[in-house]
Amino acid sequence: MPDTILSLSNTLNGKLIFKEYSNFPPVLRDICIIADNNIKQGDILNTILSVNTAKLLKKVLLYDVYEPKGETGRKSFTYSLEYRAEDRTLTNEEINKLQDKIIAELQKKHHAELRS
Repeated sequence: MPDTILSLSNTLNGKLIFKEYSNFPPVLRDICIIADNNIKQGDILNTILSVNTAKLLKKVLLYDVYEPKGETGRKSFTYSLEYRAEDRTLTNEEINKLQDKIIAELQKKHHAELRS
């Protein structure tokens, strides 16, 4: 354990790194898509992260993977997304536009469909 602490100390070069936490609340949204079985969740995650969200998308978490009955060769992926601005409270309109961009990119790259 002391080696781990020393290693961490060397990595930080003795500097204390702190980023002030935003006073503005996060907006949490889920996105659930259906895609072909051969698509890896990492590819979907990379696509979500590649969308230009003006750095408002802070976290993406895979919530569930499900193979629906009657949907042979397809999987359902559910992700939880956290949006936050450092300087304001985000509006539903702003978040809806970002979600639409993400969904459009998933449809374009992976032929994924929004699950209803």
